[in-house]
Amino acid sequence: MKKLLLPALTIMAALIMPHKAYTENSHDHHDHADHGHHAHEDNGFHIGLSIGWVHLKEDGDHHEEGGHHEEEGHHEEEGHSEDALGVHLHIGKRLADEGTLSKVSLGIGGEVIFSEEEHYGLSAFASVKPWKGLKLAVGPAVEWSKHDGEWETNYSTHMEAAYGFDVQDFHIGPAFGYSTSDHGEHYSVGVHVGYHL
Repeated sequence: MKKLLLPALTIMAALIMPHKAYTENSHDHHDHADHGHHAHEDNGFHIGLSIGWVHLKEDGDHHEEGGHHEEEGHHEEEGHSEDALGVHLHIGKRLADEGTLSKVSLGIGGEVIFSEEEHYGLSAFASVKPWKGLKLAVGPAVEWSKHDGEWETNYSTHMEAAYGFDVQDFHIGPAFGYSTSDHGEHYSVGVHVGYHL
């Protein structure tokens, strides 16, 4: 719901600002030519934005009729699919500066799908970078969707694969997402832009 997105974004900003200020203060005490980029990377925080095409595939009125119609073969006919624009924002923290855990991050994310019926999501995730710029993430999520004027809440599992090409402190590249719940599923293809805080 819209009321939950603002607090989620506020929490993200509250996490970002102190670390951004600390990083800037650290730069004041170091030689920018030799240590600026390295100091920028050391806090381990990153923020990312993905935007792209989303294909929604939802079951029909499963709460009321799904169980009865599934045996009669009508369950599939009640489904709904739609293509829409989706935006996903996340913030993550690398678990270590060196070693195996430097490839692992934990974080939270929010998603909005601009479909005919409103869709929002809030997730926690664990991600790993197994090779170069490749990032794989998975985590639990809660999705809110509005159908016929009524809000529905569903637990879902969200998965994402992205590849980032480094451009100074940014990384940019393709991103692919998949989310599944008892209510339905959605796929996404888009562009991911990330920034090391």
